[in-house]
Order: sequence, then structure tokens, then C-alpha cells
Amino acid sequence: MIYMISLSRFFILIIILFLFPKSKIISQNVSKIPKKVFNELKKSNRIFNDKEYESVSLECLIPKKIVKQKLLELYQDLGKYSKEKKVIQFTIQSKGEKQLLKSIITKENKYSVVSISDGENLSNEETIKNLLNTLKKILQRKFINDYIKEIEGDIKKIDRQQNRIIRKNPKKLEMNLGLFYKIYQRKESKKVGLKAALEVLFKELDDTKSVYNSIN
Repeated sequence: MIYMISLSRFFILIIILFLFPKSKIISQNVSKIPKKVFNELKKSNRIFNDKEYESVSLECLIPKKIVKQKLLELYQDLGKYSKEKKVIQFTIQSKGEKQLLKSIITKENKYSVVSISDGENLSNEETIKNLLNTLKKILQRKFINDYIKEIEGDIKKIDRQQNRIIRKNPKKLEMNLGLFYKIYQRKESKKVGLKAALEVLFKELDDTKSVYNSIN
């Protein structure tokens, strides 16, 4: 049977597998997000519709489509936004005054980059950093939530396999061990292996949910 997963969950799974092997994740209960997924905020000059402004940027390995979706959802929750070509414009209340912020999302060296500027040499730098840190936490929760879905999917698949083995290994098999000895041993071995795998996955699921709840 072929199990289909969404594009976003596929990217999250690839990041987890290649940057942070599951065995390492299980042994470390401090964080479920590899350090390489999110870089520290940094300042740089960026082009916003042919005009260069000093900006603050957030870089992450989350797909650009997801980053854009979450940024627009954040802006929608905080107020209203508009688009001018590739620039997203958002008005925010800062220092008692309304301030227009400009945002662009680009793809650079596999990273999705969100850059925000106020067009005024970053006179609202702290406000912009707070906004980007809020977006970062939203994306972290998205990352963890997609990982939780993967674990739950694995649990369901193993549970189905275990149930199939139990159905195919009835008690009458135990009564005829001489005749079905190898089949019995093979099925019992699989049951033990699947049970152990489920225990590990349930532990990982609990730990990951704790990390998700700690992001605030």
C-alpha cells in the first residue's frame, strides 16, 4: 500500500531525517528542531521593488510557500496588509504611531528568507525583530506539528501491521507448534518488534508534544 503525504510534511520529514537522525532526536529531549533549520536574525540591505533598504531577516529551511502563508496569516491577525508586486506592505502601531513595514520573501541557498524594513534606516528595529521572532515561533510550531503527524502516521501503520499479525496467528497455531513452529516463531518475533517500535514512538510523541507546548 502506498501512503501519500503532503508536500509540506515531506519537506519536514526530509529535514528531520537528514539533519537530525531520529535516534539522536529520541536521545535528546531538549529540542526537536535541528539548529540548521532556523538561523539567527541578521541585518542586511535588501531590494524592495527596485529600492534598497536596510532590513532585518529571518532565514529558515521551511518551504517558502509555508513561510509566506504563515506570514500573511500573522499580518491578517494583527491588522491588514496589501501587496505591491513582490512586496507585502503592513501597517503596525509602533511608538504610538502607525508605521508602514515592507516585507519580501526570497529563496537563497536552500533557505527561505523573510526580510522586513521600515524604509527609515531601521528606526523600528525592535518592533521588526519582535515581529520576526513571533513568526519564527509560529514556524517552529508548524515544524513540530508536522513531525507529530508523521509519528502518529507511523503509529497507525505499525498498529495495523500488528493487528494483521494477530489475526493471522490464531491460538490454534499454538496448539500445533510442531507443524507450524517456524511460522509461529516468525510471527511472534514480529509482534515483539512492532510492540517495541510502538513504545518508542509513543515516547517520542509525548516528548514532541511537550516541546510543542513549550513554544510560546
